[in-house]
Amino acid sequence: MENIINTVEVFFNENSNLIRIIGGILLLILFAVFKNKLSSGLLNFTSLLLFSKDNEKREALQKSLKKPLAAFFALLGLFLCVYINFTFNSVIKSFKIGVILIVCWGLFNYLSDNLILSLHFNDSQNEKINTTAIKFISTIIRVIIVVFAIVMVVSELGYNINGLITGIGVGGLAISLAAQDAVSNLISGFIIVIEKPFKEGEYIETKGIQGTVEEVSMRSTKIRTLDDSLVTIPNKSLTDDKIINITRMNKRLIDIEFGLVYSTKNEVMKKCQQDIKDYLLKDESIINSPIRVEFEKLDDCSLNLNVFCYTKITDIHKYKTHINDINYQIKTIIENNGAEFAFPSSSIYIEKK
Repeated sequence: MENIINTVEVFFNENSNLIRIIGGILLLILFAVFKNKLSSGLLNFTSLLLFSKDNEKREALQKSLKKPLAAFFALLGLFLCVYINFTFNSVIKSFKIGVILIVCWGLFNYLSDNLILSLHFNDSQNEKINTTAIKFISTIIRVIIVVFAIVMVVSELGYNINGLITGIGVGGLAISLAAQDAVSNLISGFIIVIEKPFKEGEYIETKGIQGTVEEVSMRSTKIRTLDDSLVTIPNKSLTDDKIINITRMNKRLIDIEFGLVYSTKNEVMKKCQQDIKDYLLKDESIINSPIRVEFEKLDDCSLNLNVFCYTKITDIHKYKTHINDINYQIKTIIENNGAEFAFPSSSIYIEKK
């Protein structure tokens, strides 16, 4: 037995280099063959640990990190194969650079648009405005990851990164100064995303423009007006001005003023007022309180009546139709009571001498 052990020791001592080469090759082959299984097994365990109750997040994690992790195991096999035969600092440095690139690759994949939406915007991930914002955030983060990878690799190669960092900072400052308006619009775009004063398909009024929001991007908002014009407004202008979201109204004001001729009797005016109020009370679209039909004022050419109430109809087209019906009904009531609408007129008196 002792002779066998001695023989083995002598064999290993005499063929140590060959054994290390064979061992390194075997490790390389082992990791190359089983890299996908090692990657899948580790990711399955990690994803179950982190997202045990969310299949979507678990699948997203596995999909984004499977290839980078498999590449890491392949790199690890190559590193072990080389390092057990050549223990050079350059081998370790090359391995570190490879790990840095693989880690950044994994982060780059993991920060995909759909994953960020599923993690942070579950309640509104179908809204295009949020999708646009998140895509922009994702792009910025990816750029940061790439810059970080470049800086780390340059540092590992032994170069002084202070100058590089200073250059990146100066370049970023120059770009931000040259694109102040663009940056302001982007920031305003984020404000719109966070505060959500409107979304696509809603009818709004801003800067004297009324229309339906057709498209929202991080730089501007497009509004389709009633005359079918497409107006593009920079987001900064929107956040600097008031925004009236008509779609989100719970009710709409109806405020109609008209005049009757001065020859109208008081009894007739009161009857017209009561008939109009009774009609509004019967209209299911009109909110019962407040409803006011009042003798507003004595104008130059007319006795002015004012109809003041609220309707439950908020859609602009249905609202216009409703106003149309109310105006026709008011005209019918006035005519049925024998009253006449006033119009601007002047009386000329010629003095006899």
